[in-house]
Amino acid sequence: MLAERYFPLESKRYRSISRVFNRLNPSFFAGLVLLYSIWTIFLSGSSVSFRVLTDNDYWDWSSFNIITIFSLILIGFVEIKYLKQSNDSSLLKSFVFNFLNGYVLFLLGMSIVGITKPAFFDAIFYVLYFSTVHIVWSLPLNIEKELFPKKSQSIKTLLICLVLMVVISIYGFWSSDPYLSTASGLYIPFYLVAILFPNAIRHYQRLRIFGVAIPVFFIGVHFPWFLIISILIFWILRYFHYFNTGIVIPSFKVIDPSIQKKKNE
Repeated sequence: MLAERYFPLESKRYRSISRVFNRLNPSFFAGLVLLYSIWTIFLSGSSVSFRVLTDNDYWDWSSFNIITIFSLILIGFVEIKYLKQSNDSSLLKSFVFNFLNGYVLFLLGMSIVGITKPAFFDAIFYVLYFSTVHIVWSLPLNIEKELFPKKSQSIKTLLICLVLMVVISIYGFWSSDPYLSTASGLYIPFYLVAILFPNAIRHYQRLRIFGVAIPVFFIGVHFPWFLIISILIFWILRYFHYFNTGIVIPSFKVIDPSIQKKKNE
C-alpha cells in the first residue's frame, strides 16, 4: 500500500494523520463490513438467477438500476437496524441463525431477477457456503496481537467446514452448477492447508479473505459494478485500519511466517 511507503509508522506524517483517523467512530467501519457481507449474499442470489434466466449474459451494467439500488439500501437498513446478529457462544445456534438469515437474503436477491422452483433447493448449498465462511470469521484472530486459535481449538471446526464444503462441491458438480462447483472447489484447498500443515496465523488469514473474495469475483462476472463497490470498500477499510492501528487489513498479503508465533499442539 502506498501509504506504508509515504507515511511510515514512525514518521510525523503518520502520527498527524493517525490522530484524525483515531477520532473516527470504529463502529461505522464495523457496520460497513456487515453491510458488505449482507450485500454479497443478497447479490449472490441475484447473480445465480441472472445466470439461469439470461443464458449466461455477462458484464451487465444495466443491472445497476433503481430497483437494485433501492433493494440494497432497504435490505442493509433492515438487517442492521432490526435484525440482531447472533452473538451466542453456541456454534450450532450461531450457525442456524446465520443460515436462516442468509437463506432469506439469498432468496430476496433472486426475487429481483426471478425465481425458479429448483432455486429454493439450490439456495441451501449457496447459503451453506457463506455459513461456513461465517464460522471461519468467528474464529478469534487478531493480527496486531498475533492472536489466533491453537490447532487443538480449531481442528474440529475446520473439519466440519471442510466436510460441508466437499458436500457443496459434490452437489455443484452433480447439478452442473459452474458457480457452486468452482467456488467451493477453489476454497477447499485453503481448509486442507489449515488442517494438514503446522498451525500458523497465515492459514486463517487466507481462509478469511479468499472465502469472501471468491464469490465476489463470481458476482462481478454478471454485475461488474459490484467489483467497483468492493474495491472502494476494500481500500476504505485498509486506510482506516492502517492509520488507526498500524495494521493493513483487509489484505491478500499474509504476514511473513518466519516472524509468527506458532501454536502447534
